[in-house]
Amino acid sequence: MLVDDDPVLLEMYASFLEILNCRSIKVFDGKTALAAAEEHKPQLILLDIMMPEITGLQILEILKLKPSTKNIPVLMITGEQRVTDLETAFKLGAADYIIKPVERSDFNQKIKTLLSSVGYSLPGPK
Repeated sequence: MLVDDDPVLLEMYASFLEILNCRSIKVFDGKTALAAAEEHKPQLILLDIMMPEITGLQILEILKLKPSTKNIPVLMITGEQRVTDLETAFKLGAADYIIKPVERSDFNQKIKTLLSSVGYSLPGPK
């Protein structure tokens, strides 16, 4: 599941996942993200830290408190490498982070690593 308030970035992340033969659910806001995580139980969540209304860190905290979503790995996406945000994200249970602008090779490697950590192996690229 992809969570970012920027539709252009969501499309870019979705295209990266498509190359890896992964389906994605695109979500533009925090409230929808929480509901979609409950409904779809994604293998992985990519979550932007800077979101309107509910921040990515607040979304992460809620996800990790719920029994139904606490074991879903969350990859935080940030445009600013603020140490306090990253420390908070890891304390709340983030699996990893990636910094914008996102390079496809870094993105792919982190996705593969996180999915394999939950026992999911990707098919070969298209």
